[in-house]
Amino acid sequence: MSDTKTDYRSTLNLPDTPFPMRGDLPKREPGWVKEWDDKGIYKKLRDVRAGKPRFVLHDGPPYANGQIHMGHAVNKILKDMIVKARQLKGMDAIYVPGWDCHGLPIENQIEKTFGRKLSRDEVQAKSRAYATEQIALQKEDFKRLGVLGEWDKPYLTMAPGNEADEIRALKRIMERGFVYRGLKPVYWCFDCGSSLAEFEIEYADKKSQTLDVGFRSAEPDKLAAAFGLQSLDKDAYAVIWTTTAWTIPANQALNLNPELEYALVDTERGILLLAASLVEKCMARFLLTGTVLATTEGKNLALLNFQHPLHDVHEGYRRLSPVFLADYATADDGTGIVHSSPAYGVEDFNSCIANGIAVDDILNPVQAHGRYVDELPLFGGLNIWKAAPLVIDALREAGRLFATETITHSYPHCWRHKSPVIYRAAAQWFIRMDEGEGVFTRDKAPQTLRQLALNAIEETSFYPENGKVRLRDMIAGRPDWCISRQRNWGVPLPFFIHTATGELHPRTMELLDTAAAMVAEGGIEAWSKATAESLIGADAEFYTKSNDILDVWFDSGTTHYTVLQKSHAAQSTWPADLYLEGHDQHRGWFHSSLLTACAMYDHAPYKGLLTHGFTVDSQGRKMSKSQGNGVDPQETSKKLGAVIIRLWVAASDYSGDIAGDE
Repeated sequence: MSDTKTDYRSTLNLPDTPFPMRGDLPKREPGWVKEWDDKGIYKKLRDVRAGKPRFVLHDGPPYANGQIHMGHAVNKILKDMIVKARQLKGMDAIYVPGWDCHGLPIENQIEKTFGRKLSRDEVQAKSRAYATEQIALQKEDFKRLGVLGEWDKPYLTMAPGNEADEIRALKRIMERGFVYRGLKPVYWCFDCGSSLAEFEIEYADKKSQTLDVGFRSAEPDKLAAAFGLQSLDKDAYAVIWTTTAWTIPANQALNLNPELEYALVDTERGILLLAASLVEKCMARFLLTGTVLATTEGKNLALLNFQHPLHDVHEGYRRLSPVFLADYATADDGTGIVHSSPAYGVEDFNSCIANGIAVDDILNPVQAHGRYVDELPLFGGLNIWKAAPLVIDALREAGRLFATETITHSYPHCWRHKSPVIYRAAAQWFIRMDEGEGVFTRDKAPQTLRQLALNAIEETSFYPENGKVRLRDMIAGRPDWCISRQRNWGVPLPFFIHTATGELHPRTMELLDTAAAMVAEGGIEAWSKATAESLIGADAEFYTKSNDILDVWFDSGTTHYTVLQKSHAAQSTWPADLYLEGHDQHRGWFHSSLLTACAMYDHAPYKGLLTHGFTVDSQGRKMSKSQGNGVDPQETSKKLGAVIIRLWVAASDYSGDIAGDE
């Protein structure tokens, strides 16, 4: 046997290729990205497909604040894959990336860095500079993921032309009869110091102190007669149940259900008015024994008067709370009687207004920062959350507290600050969902905005299909959209309001055009610096220049107009073929875009909606830096390569949450 070793490689006919044996993606990918950029690959792809049928995926703008996270990466990669698939199909598939640039997160960041004593001009200048820096950083991260697009000319909601066109969009919506000003309760965040839209609310558990409170009858003879009794031999109390002790000082009425049966119950602590079906539960909760004296329907108790529960404690509370009939008072829990503080609840507000309480007479002692006005008896100057236990103590000492306990319940929170919000009555600008009069209507829409939006949903394709039900249910039940904010960094509501009547200046529509022209030339800063005298002359003596800005959801929600039909009209079509975002945008960008487009054109701005789930860890928890389970796409790209992230996204069922760990 020979000892000579055979070189078997020389016996094989192997190809000689320039491909290295190792992928070495983290080192090689940056060079590829630079090469694509230098050679203008995106533009060459457009040139090759010039004249072919277009496919426009309109980019939902990420917020220009902070480093991108894995959720951003998933979203951008999915968009890139779909656009490239359409290109391979032979279409002129266009992708214009964008950024959402105004709003509270950036303004908060400026306040954290420079303090809260900055002038409006300083806030705007620093916010614009900060957003510009953030966009540059995020852009490089998106390009590093291999996403091709018009990176040299993205759309920015803070571009002066887009800001100006947003004012023009507002004008169109006003012309169609959808905009009005009103005092009504809106979600209010004390940390923001501003109203919030429905889109900006999330629900989380909150501990609250419940309380059952007695309102003594001011008309015992009438109360007895309503129940067919000759008289009452004890004080009688209508007992309410609430989780918001801080609203008691502003109580102005009681609500009973007209069709519900109510009982008068004789107890050791007086005669109590309760829903008949809840008597047993209430007696157990109050630690009392009771005998039902008589029952009657709620409609027989309308307009009976009861005293405020702090009536005997301070003269500032010596007022009456009349009974108003309302369907939202139910026997599902509590006592079947709802106490009404109209400044702090939409249903309470509507009930009181419908029953003749004037807007000017509505009590609204809670200020924008969460403290009661100084002149409020007993609790003036206190933060409402800290005052709540003091209100309970005052009721206990007055003999009006029947029970109290701590519960944990779902409660609305600000989705930025994660802090609890309240309803608070404030004069705001709204887009109306249902019938009603708007300001300066010239071209009234054929249907209500709710009807138009529901019709548009039926004409839209949804991927997955369950998104249709979700969006339809949200539109069907949503209230009017509060579009005004009391902040500095945003597109202005360029209004002049009469100091005595609250009416808009008669030249408002002309002034909107003036404002748009000014902003197109010098950005929102130009309008902020303009004086009332320079704009309305001698009328400035009688009018106040509004400092409100538009809700940031109005910014992104009108990009179908400001971008697709204006700044990037040459690269776009209307409506867009597709909007693609996380499923939370049914209550966000999909929602606001639908409402503004229907308000302007009676039609959705998209032909199809595609949603993807959240990025979650292997245990199904949403990835979050605060929980320590987030995965940074930048770090993954450095260690493994961006292609690995793209492969993970491509291999995942993105119709649900997308699981992965580093």
